Amino acid sequence: MSCIDQLPDAEKNNLLTSVYSKNFFLWIGSGFSYNFGYGSWGQVLEKISEQIEYPLDLDTGSPLKAAELLCSFAKSEKGLDEYEFNSIVADSLVELKKDSGKPDWTKKFTTFAPNMIVTTNWDDVLEKLFDGLPNVIVRKDTRPQVSPTGRNIFKIHGDAGRPSSIVVTQTQYFSFQREDTYLNRKIYTLFSESSPIFLGYSLSDPNIGFIYEEVYAHLGEEKPPAYMVIHPSVSDKEYEESSLLFRDKNIFLIKAEIGEFLTDLSNEIKKFKKSSSRFFVHYANIEGRLRETFSEIIGKKNLSKNKVLSRFNSRDSRHRAVSAITEILSNQILFKEFGGELLIPENRMSYREIDQTITAVIWMVNENGYPNYDIKEDFYGSVINLCAKSDGVWDFYTAKSPFENILRISPKEDSLVFEDRIDHIVDVLRWSSPDQIGKCWSTWDVYCKRISWLREEDITEMLHELQYGQRFPFRSSDALWIEKLKDSEFCSDEQAETIDKLLDKV
Repeated sequence: MSCIDQLPDAEKNNLLTSVYSKNFFLWIGSGFSYNFGYGSWGQVLEKISEQIEYPLDLDTGSPLKAAELLCSFAKSEKGLDEYEFNSIVADSLVELKKDSGKPDWTKKFTTFAPNMIVTTNWDDVLEKLFDGLPNVIVRKDTRPQVSPTGRNIFKIHGDAGRPSSIVVTQTQYFSFQREDTYLNRKIYTLFSESSPIFLGYSLSDPNIGFIYEEVYAHLGEEKPPAYMVIHPSVSDKEYEESSLLFRDKNIFLIKAEIGEFLTDLSNEIKKFKKSSSRFFVHYANIEGRLRETFSEIIGKKNLSKNKVLSRFNSRDSRHRAVSAITEILSNQILFKEFGGELLIPENRMSYREIDQTITAVIWMVNENGYPNYDIKEDFYGSVINLCAKSDGVWDFYTAKSPFENILRISPKEDSLVFEDRIDHIVDVLRWSSPDQIGKCWSTWDVYCKRISWLREEDITEMLHELQYGQRFPFRSSDALWIEKLKDSEFCSDEQAETIDKLLDKV
């Protein structure tokens, strides 16, 4: 079972949608750095206690209060100021670090991580994981600059290398919350626009309570949901109680180790990418226009070229539509999401619907080209699968439409489907004739009518295989359709001579 399945269905879909659309940010706590050899917050406080010879028992279960006590003692009894105390905090953090290898989920994390990462940690784990490349913004930076394209790390509680920036005591924490800084405003913006995923926090961590309560008070219930990955060692009772309390604040818990979460999320995203949910997230901005188009196709209306081109009236919208329709052609289940029915047993659209859908793509492509090479290849591959590899292709009464669609696409020699298309055309032509019983007249009529859809390189491939190839060597019965090739405006004089030489053999 995937740990993501712990979420209610609606929230699972929200999480996958947020991650797929990159509309999320990470909030990293000390439990994350623990995996890289750093001590816990409690261990750091105990180390500080030893350093300043604090005489009382220290309750690290309330870390902000414990740090406040240590700082007060350091000031009143040791004569230290706040900067000097924070320096001890930074030194203790570094001294406690143990040599350890990277966890096996490190690569998954760096691949998964978005461009916005918030952390309350003081260490440099995140910077090192990303090879020192991220833009780092630290509390008290006088001129913070956010990278609009690269990765940003917001160290809201400071950095160990800059003791004055560190937030560790209760007083410092309250002061941080009152600060009207760019960093604080940026955090509120992140919360209002995208979903946070908390990694490395315990349920009792005051960072979660204080920060989220503050945001909750400002944003209310309209903010996106949040997700918190909790270590499996938490008791069932504490987990269930916290789930109830946090759910009221739109925070949803997932009990899992970080590596388990990353692996399961990766697997779920792979499935999500193939789902209709992902499709409608990806094409949300043209969904209404797609539905209008498929409503006409399903309603057995002939599409209007002017209507389609005005519905998708810019280069960008046409590229989006071509990408979406290509997906529908390659994944016929999506057609049902638009109200269509699939024919049994092949689970495909009718040839009339396929023809209308391909026509819409070709109209837009003729105006503005394909979005990219991969979409073009996917489109060609979908047409081959639907119009050359389904049973109705060889039905005397239905063969006309799929054959016409095979002729109208024009993959180049470097295409993966170039040879498949040529082979299929020859197979159909050998089954076609204007008057022979048992052969298809409608496919012959299409061939004669659309002969100029065969390009010079198509004819070259056919003639080469007929003369020298293994796929379809010349037969005397090929004479009729080979002779017809000369009617194509793309048939060169040299190719016409080759055709005559082949016909001389008959």
